[in-house]
Amino acid sequence: MGRHKRPISVGDERPRRRARTATPALLEPTPEGGHTCYAGRAMGNIWAFILLIGPLIFVHELGHLLAAKLVDVKVLRFSIGFGPPLLRARFGETEYCLAPIPLGGYVSMLGQGNDDVPLAEHDRALSNKPLWARYLVLGAGPVANLVLPILVYFFFFLQQTTLTPAVVGTVVAGSAADQAGLMQGDRIVAIDDRDIRSWNDMSQRVAESPGVDLKVQIERDGKRLDRTVTPAKKVTRNALGVATPVGRLGVNQAFYAPQIGIIDPRSPAYLEGLRSGDTITSINGEPVRTVEELQRMLDSTGDGLVRLTYLRATAVAAPLATLLWYESAHAQLLPGKDGSGTGILPGNAFIRSVEPGSPADRAGLRPGDRLLSVDGTSTEQWEILTEVLGQRRLEPVELSVQSLGDAPRTVSLQLEIRSWRDIYQQDRQEVWFGARPFAKTYFAPPEPIRGRFTYAMGAAVQQTGASISLMWATLVQMLTFERGVDELSSVVGLFKVAGTAAEQGPGQFLELVALLSVNLGFVNLLPIPILDGGHLLFFTVEAIRRRPMGQRAREIASAVGLVVILLLLLVAARNDIIRYWL
Repeated sequence: MGRHKRPISVGDERPRRRARTATPALLEPTPEGGHTCYAGRAMGNIWAFILLIGPLIFVHELGHLLAAKLVDVKVLRFSIGFGPPLLRARFGETEYCLAPIPLGGYVSMLGQGNDDVPLAEHDRALSNKPLWARYLVLGAGPVANLVLPILVYFFFFLQQTTLTPAVVGTVVAGSAADQAGLMQGDRIVAIDDRDIRSWNDMSQRVAESPGVDLKVQIERDGKRLDRTVTPAKKVTRNALGVATPVGRLGVNQAFYAPQIGIIDPRSPAYLEGLRSGDTITSINGEPVRTVEELQRMLDSTGDGLVRLTYLRATAVAAPLATLLWYESAHAQLLPGKDGSGTGILPGNAFIRSVEPGSPADRAGLRPGDRLLSVDGTSTEQWEILTEVLGQRRLEPVELSVQSLGDAPRTVSLQLEIRSWRDIYQQDRQEVWFGARPFAKTYFAPPEPIRGRFTYAMGAAVQQTGASISLMWATLVQMLTFERGVDELSSVVGLFKVAGTAAEQGPGQFLELVALLSVNLGFVNLLPIPILDGGHLLFFTVEAIRRRPMGQRAREIASAVGLVVILLLLLVAARNDIIRYWL
């Protein structure tokens, strides 16, 4: 998300020409970018900067212009940019200009300042319009900036033709879904009689209902079944790091491939040459698709001979990357007479890799280790470990693990915070574990969107609302000193971010346009003198007092607002100098 400082807005007590400048702050995009030569990149940044803020300024000022025309306020000039006009044209009574400094724009209207208003045009002056009309004119700019992201997101989502369906890939043992009888392969088609279009749609509906009984309709083997599920209440952290209660069913959209783990070197599987990480493709001639199917098929064979086919990945170095070469092999296993079975276990509870120096490494975890329990709770699913780690964060967690051929052992694991800087030079933090399981997965095939227009509009409104909500939460955190002003960014940061976003492609750049437009509209509605929201505050005071504020009071309030904005700009400029050059 971002924070922006400052447009100066039109108002009935200030000089006619009012600037609107936007400076971004904290942003969320994360993809990695490439490199270009310095001169070419600088020129690209310039064009990206202009293409980024130009439409935002235009839309903002256009909102003021159209609202003024609607209520018959005389508009003298509409300008994009500052300085002597490079291009100008007059249509009717309004002069339209394009100026060379692309850091803002203004709409000059009759009756904004202290100029004399001709008697013949008295009724067309902004200052002489009723309060509702002035509210409309001053509020139209920020509202236009809040509408623009809806349009951007709408066309973005409209280009999507498919969505991942809400098909259950994995059910976590003991979860709300497991207790309600949901099974792998179930398709969730409705929740509380509301149609579910996709996995994301289902996840959001569940997240909004922690501890609430939900009527879930599923499709299984061509039949519709109703289930009542109560999402477990879990506390997670949003993008701002705020602990937030959300609902969780305990399902995963990923299907685990039948990848195996082996812990007993005396087992038939190990003696026959199978190793942890191998992927079983068939058992007794029957194809195996998931690790759950593998477990069921092995159980059904009893003490009989097991003929299987498996794949093993071999790393092959190539000039630009390391490739994985999969080789197929066959094996015949006779389960042990003592009931120990074949020795084949689900691989998603085995550690595939451990980062050197990570908390997992320091705790003594090693590749090939099998996870047995988390804080005393037995588990064969990695999801239970990630769930516990997500809840406990930096608190110690006791794990029971077992290495190949060894007895089980207990280790104490404590995660840590790892800081890093993304391609936008924003400081990030993440909770670091450092171990990954054997987790070769696949997903249900995407399906065509039903009702693309309504889907795109709903998703666009939802995305814009989420951005506004996040910005409001950020503002509250800053006012309560939970976040510092060191995250603010100036026009220098915007210049850098614009170029980087442009390098990522049109999708990332348009997303930045939408985020910045929300910023501009949101910030302009804040009740700070010299911003649109400040003027709206003056109008509100006038409505309460039944008379306008005195000219002197307005001037003092505007001066205070200007000082506050300038101080924030100085702090933001300092932040950018430290962030990008020191």
